[in-house]
Amino acid sequence: MGKTAESKLLIRILIGLFIISSLLLITIYVIPLINLYGDDTPRNIPLLQQLREEVTEELKSFKLRKLLKHRDLVLQKENFTQISRYQKYVTPDDPVILSYISNNHIVSPREAYHRAVNWIWVSDQTLNGRPELWLLPSVFIHDTPTYPTNPVPGSIVSDCESQAYTLVSILEAIGIPKENVRVVVGKVNFSGVIGGHAWVQIYQNGSWMELEATSGPFWDDDDNKLVNNHGFPFNFFATHPYPVEEYWAFFNDRYYYNPNNGKQSPDLPLYWK
Repeated sequence: MGKTAESKLLIRILIGLFIISSLLLITIYVIPLINLYGDDTPRNIPLLQQLREEVTEELKSFKLRKLLKHRDLVLQKENFTQISRYQKYVTPDDPVILSYISNNHIVSPREAYHRAVNWIWVSDQTLNGRPELWLLPSVFIHDTPTYPTNPVPGSIVSDCESQAYTLVSILEAIGIPKENVRVVVGKVNFSGVIGGHAWVQIYQNGSWMELEATSGPFWDDDDNKLVNNHGFPFNFFATHPYPVEEYWAFFNDRYYYNPNNGKQSPDLPLYWK
């Protein structure tokens, strides 16, 4: 074969390699970009839907819809236009809170949540003889075990708001900055049953994560018996969407924010909004 023929063959080989390389680059880089930016459909919808379905199934297994059925939180959005009056229920310096922490060796948020998720949900109607009554954390922890109306004598019992602001009190008392933990009140959807509820959010890794203390055991007013749920794992809502329909208020003993009328504490952290 002459030099001219060899040169032509080499050129053809180089051209072929160039074409193959170009096709590979298009396949690897260009097509994915077209799929990413040329389609307005969110790519995470199937995953998000799957996670929502998982949450719904978990809520069914915990029977949390029973809590809303029995009026877990009678108060509505309009009751939280002035949030400051509810801040008194977060009491991290209360001796009862500090004693509870010491007696139960609580040193981390996970341990605090583990204790909280073992509190027993009992409706205000059953415990207090009225649809709504907020108890101070000291009363919730120290007094409710001996209430004559307590259907589980010896156990700490009350409904969602008591469990939420008591857990926030404990978290603050063990050193979680007030900027990074709060009570949340709002409307939730527990397996198709919608109603008012109170829960906790803790700020970690740059985002708010829900803690659902009432996913533990509860007193079933319909069947007049204790239902022993084990509760959501601590980090469950770090990877699953919480079934909130509407936020009404966020607060602790220092900060408050109402997303509906914009009222807030003067030094509110930006990431509270």
